[in-house]
Amino acid sequence: METEVSYGKVYGDIQGIPVGNALGGLPGPVYASQADSPIHWQPWTKESLQMAHNSKRLVLAVIAMPQQPFFLDVLHELSSDASSVELINSTYVPILIDGDAVREYGMLSGELCAEIGRDLQFPLMVWMTAEGNPVAWLPMPAKEFGSMPELLAQSHVMVSRIWVDDADYIMTQSRLDQVSRRARMLQRLKDVETSEIPTDDAQRALRQLTSLYDPLSRTFDGAGGLFPVGVLDVLAMSAKMENLPADLRERSRKVLDSLLDDLLVSPMFDPLDGGVFSSKRGTSWSFPIYHRDCSSQARVIVSLLNAYEATGDKRALERAMGILGFVQGNYMTEAGLFTFGSVTAGDVGKWLWLYEDVKEVISMEEMPVWMAYSGMKESGNLPSELDPQREHLRGNSIAFAKSAEEVAEQLEIDPTRAGALIESSRSKLLQARNKRMTLPYADIQPNAVATFRMISAYATAYRVTGQTSYRDLASKTLAKAKQHFAEGPRLKVYSGDAPGSILAARAFVYGTAIQAALDVEAVSLKGEWLLWAGDLSSTVSEEFSAGAYIRECPRPADLIGLPVSDPYMLFDESTLGLLAMAESRLDALGIRLVPALRKQLTAFPTSAIQNPVLHSDLIQAALLQSFSITYVYGKDAPEALKEVLAKSPLKGVNRRLVLPRDPPHLIPKPGEAVRLNPDGAVSPVRSASDIRVPSLP
Repeated sequence: METEVSYGKVYGDIQGIPVGNALGGLPGPVYASQADSPIHWQPWTKESLQMAHNSKRLVLAVIAMPQQPFFLDVLHELSSDASSVELINSTYVPILIDGDAVREYGMLSGELCAEIGRDLQFPLMVWMTAEGNPVAWLPMPAKEFGSMPELLAQSHVMVSRIWVDDADYIMTQSRLDQVSRRARMLQRLKDVETSEIPTDDAQRALRQLTSLYDPLSRTFDGAGGLFPVGVLDVLAMSAKMENLPADLRERSRKVLDSLLDDLLVSPMFDPLDGGVFSSKRGTSWSFPIYHRDCSSQARVIVSLLNAYEATGDKRALERAMGILGFVQGNYMTEAGLFTFGSVTAGDVGKWLWLYEDVKEVISMEEMPVWMAYSGMKESGNLPSELDPQREHLRGNSIAFAKSAEEVAEQLEIDPTRAGALIESSRSKLLQARNKRMTLPYADIQPNAVATFRMISAYATAYRVTGQTSYRDLASKTLAKAKQHFAEGPRLKVYSGDAPGSILAARAFVYGTAIQAALDVEAVSLKGEWLLWAGDLSSTVSEEFSAGAYIRECPRPADLIGLPVSDPYMLFDESTLGLLAMAESRLDALGIRLVPALRKQLTAFPTSAIQNPVLHSDLIQAALLQSFSITYVYGKDAPEALKEVLAKSPLKGVNRRLVLPRDPPHLIPKPGEAVRLNPDGAVSPVRSASDIRVPSLP
């Protein structure tokens, strides 16, 4: 029989057992990559769980994160093994879960791994009942324990034996385990210790953050393997926040200078296409994990532009604009929106360069110039500690190691000629690399987070460069995003069609949307986007506020019933941090959230003092609440004054139109504005020259 579902057809027999792959047409690179798999993958829906109930089978779910494309190798290993395919299809209802779109399960994976004493690792294989209760789980891959087909077969023997012997016991026990898990998670959320002096503790956390950088080893303790976007964000904001203590501003700027010196000449930035890699191997920035997605690119653009403004380091501006061009060339759709990005499995060696490989592609004249520019060495440039097995002996990870001017000086050639040779080498090597890379899976569906992040990047690009085309792009793209991703007061994560449990936007998406709306409002001063940001915040209050915490999944899409919240920066900014920063800005702009949600968002966890990297977004939020200034202007304010306001920092400098309910001291005289300081002091702004905004050093 055929069972109709909203996104297409799933084929099953009379017992509801799936006999075909049902991922075709689902949005996102995870599903697109497995749509032709011989495994009968089903989506994360009530209908799929009902199949397990009807067929009296367990679900075999795999949670994959598109930011970690290693899942492609793991699933390929399974789908290429005939016995594994037969075992999965004949015994289970297999479900594939995109842990980025279905964020509650991506975060729950960390909880499950902790329960068995393992670090969080994707993809994660979970055996669960038709009620969605986990029975057993296994992080994949675990190469030290054998191949995936072997691991699957071994695990299957254990799980299936218990299921066959006593299915009722598994149903009952997994249900009880889920009840206990729910209680533990809720208790942890309730037990979070919050500061009674958030202004002071946020400064302590910032001081602790700046102390983590070691200028001798040039390492940043606690930064982990991800590109340190959050650290750059808080340092750049703090360096420009004039009401912070002067010594703290200076410490932030110095650490920011040092971090930029390390990052901007590292292979984290690709000199061939201009993009930036999301994470690294080992302790230095010398050996990237060669993965990129649109959202992470957009975040780095914003961070680097703000860092440029705080330090005057022109390399930061150059890298940011290079990434912007890379994003527009690789992730923009015909409609002007942005995709998540394709995921590609591939040999690391295809990204690295041997001296002989380069010599075959570029000319003898170009060779010394490119070697100096990219940091290549004839013997290879990978430190032995990053490649202890010497798998990539003599391999080179290329970078913007030196500028064209530095290369010209080193080689004693004309700078213009050096620049021309660098560009010709780059073009030839990019073409050669593209030929040897695996073709990525197509990703054509616009993604909400990627699009909203790029809107913020456009707004920041206008603010820093002054090019009005970026402001226009920010406004136009936001209008299109609202059209594609909003359905009434609610959002969806992709513009395509899919079941609600997959498509419904989680709280994180609302955080990025509010941020984008506030950013466009700040650079356009039109008023309409402030209203939409307020509407979105009302939806957050209604859909996601759950007493002691902010739930990640909206109730209609929730299939697990656990209090999953997102308070830590594990893969990106946290939902709590995004909304907390938005709350500060909304409050300054005259939009007050409901008291319960406001209380959740203004609380500052004391754990941020000990773990500032994980909480750098909440540190920003607390500093914004305590040290931001606000400019209030009238409708008749001169254009020159409004232009300076529009180019002020997006975080730390609020600007809003005078409100009818404003007290007399906040109502500017005709043609003027009013500046409101954090301590409540008010001063008149008679012209654009009176607006004090951070300027380049």
